[in-house]
Amino acid sequence: MWRGDVFMVKRVTITDIAKAAKISPTTVSLILNGKGERFSQETCERVFYLRDRLGYRIEKQVSSPKHKQLKRIGVVIPNFNQSFYNQVITGIQKSAGPNVLITIYEGANFSEEMQSGLRWIFEESLDGLILCGPFIDVETLYGWAETEGLPIVIVNSQSSVDDSDVWIDLHRAGQLAAEYLLDNGHRDIAVVVPENYTATNEVLLSGFKEGMQEYHEELAEADIYPIVPTLQAGYELAKKVVLNKYTAVFAGGDEMAIGIMRGLVANGRHLPADQSVLGFGNSELGDYTTPQLSSIDIPSSDIGRAAFDKLEELSKNNSASRENLLLPIGINKRFSVKHI
Repeated sequence: MWRGDVFMVKRVTITDIAKAAKISPTTVSLILNGKGERFSQETCERVFYLRDRLGYRIEKQVSSPKHKQLKRIGVVIPNFNQSFYNQVITGIQKSAGPNVLITIYEGANFSEEMQSGLRWIFEESLDGLILCGPFIDVETLYGWAETEGLPIVIVNSQSSVDDSDVWIDLHRAGQLAAEYLLDNGHRDIAVVVPENYTATNEVLLSGFKEGMQEYHEELAEADIYPIVPTLQAGYELAKKVVLNKYTAVFAGGDEMAIGIMRGLVANGRHLPADQSVLGFGNSELGDYTTPQLSSIDIPSSDIGRAAFDKLEELSKNNSASRENLLLPIGINKRFSVKHI
């Protein structure tokens, strides 16, 4: 395009290659950075072909004394007990390697009213910070980061999906959950979501409602149950018998789903003969339930890998593009959902 009397050439990005190859930007990034061993040869060859055809070039940055090597990073997660974020941390560790010290902070109470609880972490002796599920608006976070000279990466922002560096399509995840249960004949469905996760819930629920509308069904507000995202809270909810009237329950977290399964069984329900349960996150815990838990598959380990790779890029070049990495999702169809 033209700007004044200067001809500007648009730089080809990883996102451009991903769109042309019809795969995720993270997949492209992993392949181009020599970490594509898990992908098929055909996919790798297509990425390299499009790289050359589109003219993608990695701009090498001259090292600057003010940019530190990542030796110690911090990771803020909402809750130590959520297996989803434990798997995100595993991905971070795999990408970081053994020479990077990772300090984990629990930030369940780092809401808009508790900004001081998060602000002090920016003042720690860190070389970078990954924030998972922060409620605080990004302008505030970026302001703190600039003040401290600290590169940050945001995963699953609760204030706005557009504010995340690494994200999953929660709207599509909600659609998939609704479509799967409806395809299996369920119409009386309860949805259990983590309380206080406002932005996440809104996007997930909007997708679920849209999925139901495609079948000319509606999700009433009375069928939505916000609870603390723990095994115990799921168990206690199911024990109250309020879920017995539904043929299926979709829980926005595997811990809640597993607790719900245990509570339903305690009430004398047989799964999935009497009720079906669908989880979210595809935790390995789902392999050890009876029946095994069907779940929306979220690539949590890949989220961690992508977050660290982005942090490393920003530590070397603080003006690097903050393109949103959208990761693929699916369904792990185990045995907790019955066709009726």
